[in-house]
Amino acid sequence: MSTYLVPVDFSKTADHAAKYAARLSFAMANAKIILLNAYYVSEYESILPTPDMLITTDDRIADEISNRLAALEKLKAKLLEINPKAEIEVNLSRDTILRSVIKRVNREEIDLIIIGSNGKKAKDESDIGSNAIKISKSSPVPVLVVPPKADYQSIRKAILACDFKKVKEVIPMHALKNILSKHALELLVLNINSGQMIDVQEEQVLQQMLKDFSPAYHYSNHPDTIKGIVKFAKAEAAQLIIALPKKYSFFESLLHESVSQKLTIKSHVPVLLLKD
Repeated sequence: MSTYLVPVDFSKTADHAAKYAARLSFAMANAKIILLNAYYVSEYESILPTPDMLITTDDRIADEISNRLAALEKLKAKLLEINPKAEIEVNLSRDTILRSVIKRVNREEIDLIIIGSNGKKAKDESDIGSNAIKISKSSPVPVLVVPPKADYQSIRKAILACDFKKVKEVIPMHALKNILSKHALELLVLNINSGQMIDVQEEQVLQQMLKDFSPAYHYSNHPDTIKGIVKFAKAEAAQLIIALPKKYSFFESLLHESVSQKLTIKSHVPVLLLKD
């Protein structure tokens, strides 16, 4: 069974990621989706009034919990319309979103966390989307970040972005093999050295590591690393970009508000952060 954890906050961003998860699960023989909502109330909130001068009483908390559980069930029903055979669990946590995700991942075997990313012009801003980087850094399992315009497509081709530096330390072979074993896809390795000299020895090590996957190797001298990767992914009609651990500068830039209009909004390609 493939188990997908989908943090949701009932925003359009999170709903889009949940629907993506349902379509992804439809392509799997046996899949489970966990819809996780976090409702954390600090001690200060139970003492001090909100900006609207409302006190967070026990009755208000109980009402909010009831409303959130109802919203989770409503979202579950929508996902079952997409994949009637999916096993879908709803979970309301009273911790922060980051702690909720990590606790759930540590409690059971999760194959993938699926998170929606915010776009700069998104009218329905998602707290989870804005916390995507923190979740990705803390999560011991792969995280799939779904841009607002990324409609699900069968994953046939993936771009592995790499700068051919310290490849043994950077490439999570166990996680990569796990993904490639579940999806019969074409792997394209893109060197993103931005005009720098390629370390031939590192390149040979990488080719030896990936030989079982028979990837095609491509090289980019685009002055803007992120634009070069996304442009290449679009030109190759890839359905996935794989970002590597210890390369958070790329991942953060992809989701950072300052470049989200150029990349996250315009890109139709989800980003997978792999970790061993």
